[in-house]
Formats: sequence, C-alpha cells, structure tokens
Amino acid sequence: MFRVNRTIGRTAVLIAATALTACGSNGSDLGGGPDPSALSAARSQPSGDGQSRTAGQDLANPLRIVVLRGAAPVAGAVVTWSATGTGASMTPNVETTGPDGISTSTWHLGSEVGTQRAQAAVAGAEGSPVPFTATATSPGGGPAPVEIQLRNDGGNNRFEPANATIPAGTTVTWNWVGGIHNVMPTGNPAFTGSGNPVSAPHTFSQTFSSPGTYLYYCVVHGSPSGGMRGTIVVQ
Repeated sequence: MFRVNRTIGRTAVLIAATALTACGSNGSDLGGGPDPSALSAARSQPSGDGQSRTAGQDLANPLRIVVLRGAAPVAGAVVTWSATGTGASMTPNVETTGPDGISTSTWHLGSEVGTQRAQAAVAGAEGSPVPFTATATSPGGGPAPVEIQLRNDGGNNRFEPANATIPAGTTVTWNWVGGIHNVMPTGNPAFTGSGNPVSAPHTFSQTFSSPGTYLYYCVVHGSPSGGMRGTIVVQ
C-alpha cells in the first residue's frame, strides 16, 4: 500500500511540473502578450494632423503614418490615402511604406470652409483606417469685411449702420452714397480718420486689429455727442 501511494505521489508531481513548463518557467504566463506578428497602422509624429490652411490649398506639412508588425517597421505595405470634400485630394493617393515603415501624403483641401477629413488605410492592419482632420479657412484668411454707408436721403444725414460689433482683424469700409461727409475719430482708443469732408462717391477703409470701443462722427452733420455719429466695438 505504501509503495502504491508513493507511486501516485510521484506521478502527481510529474504532471504538475509538466504543466508549469508548458505555461512558462515561473507559471505566470497564462494568457500570452501581444501577438508579435500582428500588423498595425498609426499616426507617426509629426503626423500633420490638426493643421489649418485656406480652403482649396495644400496643407503646409504632409500627413504621416507608420506601419508595424509587432514592434518592427514594415517596408512595402500598401497605403491608400483619401480625403473627403469637393476638390479635395491626396498626393500620392496610393503609396508603399519605406524601410522605416513610414508613408506620407500631401493633402489638398477641398473648397468647403470648416473641418475636413482624410484617412490612410492599410488592409488587415489594426488601427486602419487612420483618421486625420484639418480646418479650411475662408479665402480671405480673416473675418468678413464690414461696410458702413454714409447717406443723406431726404436730408437725413447718417451712418448706416451707425453701430457695429466686429471681431479683431476686421476691415471696415465707409462708403459715401450721397452728400458731403467725413469720418472723424474721437475718444480713446482712436483710429486714422478719413480727412476733410468730401462728396460722394468716395470710400475709406480701416482695419481694426485691437479690441476696444471706437467712436467716430461726421464734422459736417454731427459731433462726438450728437447728430451723425457711430460706434465700432472690436472684440
């Protein structure tokens, strides 16, 4: 009986040792780590994501991704680049990665103002397609201009509109529609006025770069406190 029990005990120890060997020398590797043969795609810094440029133009910096197998770069992986929006394009739109696993492409923005999207696709790769966004600005590159008319319809001399609230960087153009007028700044901050009164047609423009409240009037038909006067609030 003693010999039988000892034999059973030796068998149990042998089975346990075999199981530990199969799982690893310390018995801690129960599920395994990342698959070293897995293909993946991701942005590579500097990736070119999040840029801003005028609609219909190329972004200043190309988009970049890296393709890896495990932790090693993959050369020769086929990358398909695409962008959404009217007139948007990627150059090249199909490329293979270099020895460093990198693929790059230049994004020509579409004609729509606002957020635009592009992507890089690698067949069978985790993380594919890799997304990118860019902001397309208006062709003027700044706030829309504002016009203020100088009028005297029926003897009613006025600025129209007399008061305007604008973002910094806006250009205001005063347009003489009728009558004899000028644009005279008053108070602080101030801006360059239009000079002596002149007859229509005439225009005068001023770009307001600094926030503040700018007061102005016509010396012929108003004053700082009444008559033909106006206000520009720059935010």
